[in-house]
Amino acid sequence: MEWNRLYGKDRKPTLEEAGTFAGGLLSEDFMGFMAENCPAAPKLEYSGCTMQPGWNIKFKKNGKNVCTLYPLDGYFICMILIGGDAMAEMEARLGDFTPYIQGKFRDTRIFQGSRWLYLEIRDQAVERDLEELVFLKLRSMGLTPGPTPEKGKRTTREKGKGTTREKGKGTAARGKGKRNEDEN
Repeated sequence: MEWNRLYGKDRKPTLEEAGTFAGGLLSEDFMGFMAENCPAAPKLEYSGCTMQPGWNIKFKKNGKNVCTLYPLDGYFICMILIGGDAMAEMEARLGDFTPYIQGKFRDTRIFQGSRWLYLEIRDQAVERDLEELVFLKLRSMGLTPGPTPEKGKRTTREKGKGTTREKGKGTAARGKGKRNEDEN
């Protein structure tokens, strides 16, 4: 059954259900990687987009998209935009990636200054490449890879400098108080 028919707009899935539908790779491997390395928590959102309708998993930080995951039967698609500094680094390192990623990067036209890569993640080699692309994307966003901040705290990152504050506690105490090194 198709994902968008199994989980319609009125039936929001859990992250676990999305992972099970996508064949386990999404929940066990990549989601674990994202929890350890992406400073953005996953958020389920419904999209009526004709390209890939239904529930998807977005990782956003400071209003910018790190990547979007689309669960499919036995695998998932990841949309990740590579532009600016990340595009220059990707071009320099292209030979380090699998032939699949190399081909997708070369064949994807530049749109609004970025390459909008839609990658089918069906095996571990391509998943490892996707992890490298996430690191590349995070650096281009000025974010330091690290775990998702604790619930109830907000982290602000500016070129590797992070401050943490409790929700509703006023301004961040820059250089004062505890600084969680795991968040940087």
